[in-house]
Amino acid sequence: MDSVGQEDDALGQLQGHSITYRIAMGPQKGRKVLTLQSLPPSLNTPRKSDRLAKQAGFSLHAGVMAEPHQRDVLERLCRYISRPAVSEKRLALTSNGKVRYELKTPYRDGTTHVFFDRGGLPPLDFIARLAALVTPAKRGKGK
Repeated sequence: MDSVGQEDDALGQLQGHSITYRIAMGPQKGRKVLTLQSLPPSLNTPRKSDRLAKQAGFSLHAGVMAEPHQRDVLERLCRYISRPAVSEKRLALTSNGKVRYELKTPYRDGTTHVFFDRGGLPPLDFIARLAALVTPAKRGKGK
């Protein structure tokens, strides 16, 4: 297998572990990520919009639009889609060395925080999750 195929396979494995809440690297590889569920699960949450699609761990919301003359709306939309995937304000290192991430909104099962083992220095499982968020570079023909 060439290096391009190996890179694609490695990224695919990281993404697969990420969307299934599994540890991707280190001695705990394959185990479920530790979560804190401090709220009761919300059952049968009504769907808020027909312009929201969820599939295989990803969601797409197509309910926001801007007319060409609405520059302020367009700017707000551009700022939203170009924001970082992870908020540093909700990221912390616990006293026992785990990486803790506070979710912006709780999951339906009541999860409010996700914890990642450091797995040594640097924190491999957390870095694997970040790597899964990176969009692979597009390759031109013949490359």
